[in-house]
Amino acid sequence: MHKKSFSALFAVTMLFLILPLFPTIISLSQSGQNDKALENISLKANTQTSTILGAGYVASGLFSVVPDAGVQQNTVANSDPAIDTVVHPATSLAPPDITLVRMASVQMTSPLNEALEVAHSADVININPGKAITYWVDFKNVGTTTWYSRGSTNVLSLKLASPTNRTSLFQHPFWKSSTEPARMLTTRVRPGEVGRFRMALQAPTTVGVYSESFQLVTNGSTPITGGKITLNIGIGAKAIPAPHWRAEETARSFSGTIKLKPGVGYTFWIDFTNTGSVPWFSTGNNYLAANLTNPVGRTSSFQTATWFNAYQPAKQMQKFIRPGETARFRFAIKAPQTTGQYLESLQLVANNLIWIDGGSFTIPIQVGDPQAIAPAVQLTGEPTVRIGITTATAPVTVTADGSYQIWDGTATLLSTKPAGTITTVTSKDGTFTVASGDTWTVANPPRFIPVAADTIMQVPSYTNKPSWNSTLNDNTFRGAIEIRYAPSTTATWIINELPLESYLRGMAESTNGQPAEYLKTLAVAERSYALWHYLAGGKHTAEGFTLNATSDQVYRGYGFEARSIGPLAAVRQTAGIVIAHPDAVTAKNPQGIAFAPYSSGTDGRTRSWSEVWSGSYAWLVSVDDPYGIISNALTLSGNHMVGLSAQGARGYAQNGLSYDKILSHYYTGIIVKQAY
Repeated sequence: MHKKSFSALFAVTMLFLILPLFPTIISLSQSGQNDKALENISLKANTQTSTILGAGYVASGLFSVVPDAGVQQNTVANSDPAIDTVVHPATSLAPPDITLVRMASVQMTSPLNEALEVAHSADVININPGKAITYWVDFKNVGTTTWYSRGSTNVLSLKLASPTNRTSLFQHPFWKSSTEPARMLTTRVRPGEVGRFRMALQAPTTVGVYSESFQLVTNGSTPITGGKITLNIGIGAKAIPAPHWRAEETARSFSGTIKLKPGVGYTFWIDFTNTGSVPWFSTGNNYLAANLTNPVGRTSSFQTATWFNAYQPAKQMQKFIRPGETARFRFAIKAPQTTGQYLESLQLVANNLIWIDGGSFTIPIQVGDPQAIAPAVQLTGEPTVRIGITTATAPVTVTADGSYQIWDGTATLLSTKPAGTITTVTSKDGTFTVASGDTWTVANPPRFIPVAADTIMQVPSYTNKPSWNSTLNDNTFRGAIEIRYAPSTTATWIINELPLESYLRGMAESTNGQPAEYLKTLAVAERSYALWHYLAGGKHTAEGFTLNATSDQVYRGYGFEARSIGPLAAVRQTAGIVIAHPDAVTAKNPQGIAFAPYSSGTDGRTRSWSEVWSGSYAWLVSVDDPYGIISNALTLSGNHMVGLSAQGARGYAQNGLSYDKILSHYYTGIIVKQAY
């Protein structure tokens, strides 16, 4: 009898001990969510980790979002620490031997009570109607006073927010009151330490996706800066988590082209708002920085001693930036001695591993007063190539910055028009209507030919904006423009006909700031590739052109040439130079110009032609590629790894190899020769 009473009492006691854990049990069975310490969140982001590691970046291991324990102060977003003798482009009068100093964060005293969310149990909550779940969140004390869970001074609790005095659909019997779901579990949290808040949530019975907001308060009513959280809760419907890493540019020091004299410096800053769901930091393992791109891992002609690394000019200035707050990145640049138009490309990156969506930006810079680009004079023996720019489904408009002629095919001159005159061409089943004041109906492809060699043609109806700068439109071209209908595909093509060297000037396969020998290597490979196809009759004979401007070789025309420095110099310095091989000699190709494919990089060796396609070429065999390793070599679209490896060629050039030696490595048994 006594044994049975004791057993009943024990059972009732255990029930009361287990009952508080019930929401947690439901949490595990219903929500399917894992605890989300923010150091784990980072690793689940949509990253390009392997790409960066392959480009020479070194990570410091797995990272935590929590910054160094000693970091307790934030910085003023609009405080600009001075940089010695760095000037605004409008007053670029500093001497060439300026001294630059690295920027340091400007700190301010933190509020008495300030918090920073550093971990939580789940990104979103998904449970069934009527069920309960336990949710916890960790806040770091980044203020200057100690927090307490009980007593009469600075007692912290989590209360409803937006607004405060209301009833919550998620109120649970375990709440301290109808507006206070939780108090701090940790007895005492000093500045720099972390306190946990845990609450039970009771789901309503109505299916839907809800938002519920809570606010850290002290002594029952005073809000704590940085202590607000909003939970995304799916009840019988799926709540979608917000992206962890996202940014949006909100301001910059100068929005146009920065104009500098050679050797003069300038302080550049740019502001980004954190539109993701995790905080950013300036120190510790998970710091945010601005790194060079296009390509990653490169060096810049504008690097100064203030930069943190050769590829990393700036880190976030503020100690931490919560979602919704704005960070500033600030760094010094110093103009090189070579005049010209430059474009610096950068992107925000977390811990040198995670590219931040929306965090890419470019800085257009003009150094000195660049002279107009000299017209390209066709060399003796230089062929004329035809490049398929794009297909056209709507009327095509054509104009020029100088006088141009309108031809009916190659035999009949229709008219000569002054600069700026727009001509419209409409195509229907191979018949063209040409309108420019007068109107002509012709069966032959209309052709638009500049009167002077330095006249630049334009196709206003064609939009080809670089992804990094929507204010540009690469729709200008040297040479002639032809509109041709292809019966085999029923497509109307815009074709650019021009000398081969002029074509190479507009080739957008490389960027400024690359090693000179690498750029010359690539220029010779590009020329050989194009010339080989020209001699073979072209890749697109049915459409009436030699190569297209996208999938064959990336060609952007005069717009690229006008902002090109290194690539243009490489084309001019190697004019007419190609690779040749005895086995390439044919009746159409008596000089033996060798076919020269190239790709982005490899996994450590190039591939022979026969490994990728049928047949073989004696000069396209597998060779070691120690400098050419990229992490996505096997998954990158179109990266066939046959012939020249761009990443590898860049590495050989950086290590002192000349362009002819680099070409001889990747194309076995070739000779480098002057074709014209």
